[in-house]
Amino acid sequence: MEFEEVIRKRRTIRRFKPTPVPLEILKKLVDYARIAPQGSNNQALEYVIITNEEMRSKMFANVRFASALQPEMRIPEEGRRPMAYIVVLLDSTIKKEGDTDCGAAVENILLGITYHGLGACWQGAIDQPAIHSLLELPEPLKVQYVISIGYPDEESQMEEFNGDFKYWKTDDGKMHVPKKSLEDVIFKII
Repeated sequence: MEFEEVIRKRRTIRRFKPTPVPLEILKKLVDYARIAPQGSNNQALEYVIITNEEMRSKMFANVRFASALQPEMRIPEEGRRPMAYIVVLLDSTIKKEGDTDCGAAVENILLGITYHGLGACWQGAIDQPAIHSLLELPEPLKVQYVISIGYPDEESQMEEFNGDFKYWKTDDGKMHVPKKSLEDVIFKII
């Protein structure tokens, strides 16, 4: 897949096929995150890979999906739930805040997910204390984000922005996500 195709194809996916994701691919994704730029090169991020069925079920209870959708369209049905998770952690003994570091690392993961034919949902609406406890993490590690992963079982496409940022799902299950045009986001060329 060409680079631009990966960029344009990368969309949020919330429904997955019940097909296991190979551990080797998940490790590659964490490796892509590992080499992302980090402020002062502090490398304060660590990761937990979850593939175990029982743990996936427990994680599912602590993440939220698609707040802009109606409740019945929001939550993936049984049999269409994530087959793996990557939990992004910040070592607070190294760095107190990690948003920019996390952003760079997570985007590398998301692009890698698309390249490998997977889908993902980057989630910040999560129960951080519950996940911290569930994973039995030591205190200096702080849960930042969860990435739900699997083979896509839905489609998501970009739509022309029409004044409303709200995304929607049609009866056929396809997600529609409005994006501003390039001309609308370039404020000035000097």
